[in-house]
Amino acid sequence: MVCVQLVDDHAVVRAGIRAVLESHPDMSVGVESVSGEEGYSHYFTEHPDVMILDVAMPGEGGLSMLHRLMHRDPDAKVLVLSMYDDALMAVKALEAGALGFLTKGARPSLILEAVRKVAAGEVFIENSMAQKMALHRASRGKGLNALTRREFEIFHLLADGKSVQNISNTLHLSPKTVGTHRTRIMGKLGCRNVAELARLAIRHGVIQA
Repeated sequence: MVCVQLVDDHAVVRAGIRAVLESHPDMSVGVESVSGEEGYSHYFTEHPDVMILDVAMPGEGGLSMLHRLMHRDPDAKVLVLSMYDDALMAVKALEAGALGFLTKGARPSLILEAVRKVAAGEVFIENSMAQKMALHRASRGKGLNALTRREFEIFHLLADGKSVQNISNTLHLSPKTVGTHRTRIMGKLGCRNVAELARLAIRHGVIQA
């Protein structure tokens, strides 16, 4: 039996995935979480076999939580879901430690296959996304690709409207360090303010509009 944790702020999405999974006798949903913070807490109380994680949520956000989770439990098995089929998000999710990446438009049979593969410790990426990721890697050093892992994490939070102090508290960094990262991010991306960062993040599916 594969016990799954669903981390998504949309009840309809969680209900749909639960229905798909629990239509098979070897799958069960042990806990549902509605935010990154709740997902992190539930993981260590419920100990699921697989976490299905939405990357774009209010609050801390999926990627930031994924970094924290993998730092504490490098063996965690996470399948990331995204509304967008942007290769950048898939690359960043896998770099953060996820074993799988799916778009929310994936057919039910693909979700089941992905969960089983991730539960077995195998990497699962949709074929179409794997091709996009290959093209994406060829353009390293440009745009969002130029950001380091930490810079991308802070970019995500800034674009989602978080203040420097809030990011400092979330990531356990000093406000000065966060401010330095913000300056570097703005320079690398050619953005003059947070509004431009947000538009860029929406365009790439990093946050929801």
